[in-house]
Amino acid sequence: MDEDMRWAGGVSLIPAGDGWLVHTPAEEFLAVESEDGGESDLSAPELRPVFEAEGALAPPPPGPGIVGIAGDGPLADTLHPLLAETGVAVRRTTEDDLTGLAVLVACAPWLPDRRWTELDARCLAAGLPWHRGHAEGRRWYTGPFRTRPDDAGYVDTRIRRLAAGPWPAELAAYWQWLDEGGHPEPDPAGALGATLAAALIAVDVRAWLCGDDPPGRGVQTGVDAATGRVGRHPVLPVPAGLMREAPEPLRATR
Repeated sequence: MDEDMRWAGGVSLIPAGDGWLVHTPAEEFLAVESEDGGESDLSAPELRPVFEAEGALAPPPPGPGIVGIAGDGPLADTLHPLLAETGVAVRRTTEDDLTGLAVLVACAPWLPDRRWTELDARCLAAGLPWHRGHAEGRRWYTGPFRTRPDDAGYVDTRIRRLAAGPWPAELAAYWQWLDEGGHPEPDPAGALGATLAAALIAVDVRAWLCGDDPPGRGVQTGVDAATGRVGRHPVLPVPAGLMREAPEPLRATR
């Protein structure tokens, strides 16, 4: 196989009589006839479009650009080496330092609503794609991954959560409590969910750098390590000027 035709991970080449069976990453079979029984016939130019359409060829390596990981906790600690091992250039940074980045990933042990509302606007103004992940309850949430101005961002997500949830005032009160320094009880098994979330973010970021459409674009994903469930919820951008104010949070009364 020539250098610019590399098999994708998971491909199997199985000798079959006068040719080959190509078992693709999607677990399909392609039958290829061969004149001499050698692998050279698999490199025939007319086969390349077929292999590409079936996902049998390796994607290009990640493009140039640095992915900045901001924040701390198990998600940030797991995501950094995970991305680096896939060939992505990555560095630890802060949410205030957006210089020289191709993508920003903000990580938090729980939701920093006020801070991410501001960060969403700054990344949008800078034209910087950004992803994020945080824990709520026992679940970890990722995205949506905003890759361009007309994608759903964090502000769109928070507005739609407030509009769709049965307890908008209570949710706003919870976010405010977190913003003012409150924090949930620590979860001894939190690293398990954080690892799942890190893998989802890494797939999105690497796909973007390779020129593909990330699965997490326009989608918020929740992973529950206790049940093994993964939920994906599409998030549409909110039209400008629609419900930009959060409900008044509840106040404790005596």
